[in-house]
Amino acid sequence: MRSLISASIMAGFLCVIPFAAQADDDKPGDCKPGQILAESMDLSSCYGNGDKAPDQYTREEVAIKDWKAKGLPQPDEHEQWVQISGHYVLVNRVNAVIKEIRTQNTKVKGK
Repeated sequence: MRSLISASIMAGFLCVIPFAAQADDDKPGDCKPGQILAESMDLSSCYGNGDKAPDQYTREEVAIKDWKAKGLPQPDEHEQWVQISGHYVLVNRVNAVIKEIRTQNTKVKGK
């Protein structure tokens, strides 16, 4: 009987853990100047220059192909422009590090 009660209590804690993990989501007000809020796998986090972007933004299929028409500078080799939360973000495809963030009117964010 004692092991049944212990197992029930343990199962209850295991059911609550995912909800506790979601409590760490950032909100727009949590981001510092120059950062943007982005969602990855149902988790919201603030990202800025030098931060590692979520892996999905290093994939070639999410790259902005018409960067020139949008007034963005040409990305270097192994870099690509992507759109995250309404901003243009220059991401290194090799290490996922964010090099630059620009607003929709292509002004550098945080400067």
